[in-house]
Amino acid sequence: MTNGKKALRNVIASLPCDRIMMKVLDMRYWYALRKNDYITQLCSHPKYGFMPIDGLKELQWRAVKQAFVHHYNDCKTYREHCLDAGIKPDDIHSYQDVMNIPQIPAEMFKRGGIISIPRSNIMSVVTTSGTTGDPSYLPRDVPSMINFAEEIIRLMINVYEPAAAYRTERTKKEIVKYALSNWAFDLFTPTPQETSTWLTQALAPVVPIAKMFGIDVEFYLKNFKFEPAKVLSVIKGRNKENKMMIFWAFHYIINEMMKYMDETGERLELDPTGNNICVMCLGGGWKTLEGDKVDKLEFMRMIKEHFGINEDWIFDVYGLGEVQFGALEVLCPEKRMHAVTQAPILATRDPDTLEIQDYGEEGLLSIWDPTMNAYPGFVISDDIVKITDIYECPACGRTAQDVKFIGRAEKAELRSCGLKTQQIFNDDSLELLEKFKMENVMKAGIGYKPGDELR
Repeated sequence: MTNGKKALRNVIASLPCDRIMMKVLDMRYWYALRKNDYITQLCSHPKYGFMPIDGLKELQWRAVKQAFVHHYNDCKTYREHCLDAGIKPDDIHSYQDVMNIPQIPAEMFKRGGIISIPRSNIMSVVTTSGTTGDPSYLPRDVPSMINFAEEIIRLMINVYEPAAAYRTERTKKEIVKYALSNWAFDLFTPTPQETSTWLTQALAPVVPIAKMFGIDVEFYLKNFKFEPAKVLSVIKGRNKENKMMIFWAFHYIINEMMKYMDETGERLELDPTGNNICVMCLGGGWKTLEGDKVDKLEFMRMIKEHFGINEDWIFDVYGLGEVQFGALEVLCPEKRMHAVTQAPILATRDPDTLEIQDYGEEGLLSIWDPTMNAYPGFVISDDIVKITDIYECPACGRTAQDVKFIGRAEKAELRSCGLKTQQIFNDDSLELLEKFKMENVMKAGIGYKPGDELR
């Protein structure tokens, strides 16, 4: 690290960064309040994560209706779908009415180019490979990215900084300063230049900023190769410098890493007390490379044993690439899987009839996400889940819904979704899909093929 970067990082670390960001978001919120911009109000709300339940639901449905008006007017393909269903924006007057807004099955993003903005406004197109390996092509624009960034910043300031301060007996200011001075991002993924998956593309704007401030960033699947000996050497070096390491990893890669550590008899002691806030964030499903299911609690126990990370900082993440939605269990004392993005409205549908279900029933996760500006973020996923109604968590005090992932729907169950909406995709949308494919030729996988160089 150069002296200039060190000096810049130290200057930034000395500033009241959280208060500066709060002031900026407060200004955004009050301006949105004057303009009746419900989406920005929801993303930048001063009480993000802790809003009264009735107030949150009121703001959610108004934000979704605002997004519905935009997509209805500006996406020909989606408008035809709505006309066929007999639903228009004037029909939406309450939270319950949102359940009538037509949705798009996630698999339809593999079959047509769905877009609500001029092509010139597309900043990037990310992909999700899904269980079939067939990628979906999902455009992103500046408003969508800003909405998501505002949610994440409020989440960090309102929810996670106070919780981390409580767990480590540090003040919020101390945590911000310590993190900026000692952060290291250890990413068990390919680089954003090598793959267009949403999980890696989400890192694209973060990496250059982190490097500008002298924060160490390392991708451990460069060129789609995994070399555990080199990875272990880098981690050991960071540990000697007392780095606050943030690991982002798919389960199968961490599983391969632990197999190597077993073969060599290696064990790490990175953060056994949790005071250094070394974090292991896991995503991608509870399966090994061979496809065998892994017991979640046993897997986390193995991580604690191999890496020496405090169990409070080992957590699972669940999300969908088609929408800006995420659920985390970190820092809730009872490890409840809270939906941490408060903008989307969640429900489940019966896999056979597609009828909206009561809370607590297993069904297809259905999301109405108002923050997605580039295309309608009103999606029926192929995930079977259970969800709760919005409630105030007695363990952490947050206002949230809980999400429990059950598994993937059977293809026979998904067929009815596809048949109900396949007719809405016209020649224009299919032509746009082909353009997305031609312009986004990066690998759409998550960095491996069974049998590749992971062992």
